[in-house]
Amino acid sequence: MTETKTAVKSKPVRRAPEHYVNNKEFSQAVVDYVNAVRDAEKNGAAVPRIPEYIGRCFLKISEGLSHKPNFIRYTYREEMVMDAVENCIKAIMNYNVEAATRSGSPNAFAYFTQICYFAFIRRIIKEKKDRKSTRLNSSHVKRSRM
Repeated sequence: MTETKTAVKSKPVRRAPEHYVNNKEFSQAVVDYVNAVRDAEKNGAAVPRIPEYIGRCFLKISEGLSHKPNFIRYTYREEMVMDAVENCIKAIMNYNVEAATRSGSPNAFAYFTQICYFAFIRRIIKEKKDRKSTRLNSSHVKRSRM
């Protein structure tokens, strides 16, 4: 008898999808930072710098949002991302650590994603307005030369 060997194909092992920002860690870092700043202000001490981890999360959130289909094709996408990071830095002290969510835990990821989204919208409006005014100014220059 001849034995036939059948090749058994094994399925590739799929890893669980990695989230680019861990919401629990990020939310805890934001809560810790906001509380540290409030304590420093009460004591008259210097306000601490935003930790590098929070800054990287701001950048990851805004970069990830910029790759969504409604924002990916803009030529000024980098400006949108940097505007969003700047707005997140400005708004970090407005984060309400006592805010109630359905899960009962803070959700800094959702808060800062909304800030990034509206920063993108503001940049798009500004660029369209600039493009429109540039177009109007260039048509005025062409007419005056004639």
